[in-house]
Amino acid sequence: MDMFNVAPQQSTLSVLSLNCWGLNIVAKKRRLRLRAIADRVSQEQYDIVALQEVWMWEDFDYIKEQTRDVLPHTKYFHSGTLGSGLAILSRFPILSSSYLKFTLAGKPLKVFQGDFYVGKGCGCVCIDHPEVGLIDVYTTHLQAGYGNHDDYEAQRITECWQIANSVRASAAQGRHVILASDFNSIPTSHCYQILKNHAFMTDSWLEMHKDTMADSLGRLERNQLTASECIQLFGITCDSPLDTWTKHFLKQQPYAKDIGDRLDYIFYRRTPEITCQQSRVAFEEYIPDTQMSFSDHFAVHSIFLIAARTNSVFDDGYAPLPKEIARPDFTHILPDSLHPIILVLEKDLLKATSTANGLLFLFGLSVLTVFCLYSCQVVVPFYLAESQLTVLASSIVCGMLIIVFSVVAIVSLIVGFVFGRNEQRSLRQYLMDINVCLDNLHEAVRRESLAAAAAASPSSLHSSATSYSTSDGLVIKQIDIDKNK
Repeated sequence: MDMFNVAPQQSTLSVLSLNCWGLNIVAKKRRLRLRAIADRVSQEQYDIVALQEVWMWEDFDYIKEQTRDVLPHTKYFHSGTLGSGLAILSRFPILSSSYLKFTLAGKPLKVFQGDFYVGKGCGCVCIDHPEVGLIDVYTTHLQAGYGNHDDYEAQRITECWQIANSVRASAAQGRHVILASDFNSIPTSHCYQILKNHAFMTDSWLEMHKDTMADSLGRLERNQLTASECIQLFGITCDSPLDTWTKHFLKQQPYAKDIGDRLDYIFYRRTPEITCQQSRVAFEEYIPDTQMSFSDHFAVHSIFLIAARTNSVFDDGYAPLPKEIARPDFTHILPDSLHPIILVLEKDLLKATSTANGLLFLFGLSVLTVFCLYSCQVVVPFYLAESQLTVLASSIVCGMLIIVFSVVAIVSLIVGFVFGRNEQRSLRQYLMDINVCLDNLHEAVRRESLAAAAAASPSSLHSSATSYSTSDGLVIKQIDIDKNK
């Protein structure tokens, strides 16, 4: 069983997040695995379960039916042509639900990737907890990278920026927030920094394991850890050599240092009422009586301690107060973090512009080709009137080519102009939004520097360093140099 040992007198909130890999046809043994997941969830004592990649309604219907005694309140998020694949199950009543569709997700010509057609976004439900009141629970599945070269980093950044703004809005209302998802992003990514420092979310797994991380890294460098041990010590949820659905993609040995990635997280807004007690990787074992994993991802399971509403003083370990988060210019993200984000978006904007222009050029070329082929159909019979077979053959060939180039022209126009212009304008808007945030940070630094300089007396200017905390959460080191030197 997956539940931790928790003192019975303590009130807790048990949260699970799992990418189920429920793609129709593509996902192997889908029906068997999804039913095994449903059966397993029904046997546990989870309070909230966030699921990703539940693409088939029959799978969600089975999960809902199997878990209705323990998780009676459910929400499946409908979006796009193929559906979002997102679902939330709750022990507590769901008061409302909403879906935030991402502005940028996938490419229309990448048909087999499918991301453009599923309407990717972030689902949210507001649940009514009997002790701490309203909790906004979010789940999402960010754009995947695909292959060795990641063409979608900029899209994931824009998706996280949308999520961060939505999470901030929930926090500004005084609600508790849980964000349980597959982010397709490692802990050193720009997306992680946005969620941590701009959305003020706490990584529940890292909070519980940060004190042992240095020792675990040392043991890994000395080749003292197996892939199995690394799953729990480093929170590995994807591309583990022990996952039967991903190990064939890897060339790893039992003691290899490439032991997978941590892509799945349970973030939360840390307050005196909700704090994390334990967090671990779950569903890493095989389905009972089989030699296969539940999914191509492992799950994350976190247990939170619940305290009654108090007038406790917020310290540095807690998320900022709602009245602070309500200010749009309040952030803990640093300029040094925003500069590379802006560079990624600018690079993607140049690429998007080049791709759109290329498609529009292809559109013009296709139209010209269609005109030439049509002219051939008209002219050839006059010059080859005696050869009926040649005329017939040329008419058939030209007719087929006209159809092909007409289709190419239409697709190029739609993708190059409609999608291309939308992508470019969306990227420009995100660049403007992030630059506004950056300008506010620079202005805050400037104001604090001027205030520090004005407060300093001439007698105190003796090569001393003083730190000032800004209202935006920045720490500025003001170095005073003796003017007489």
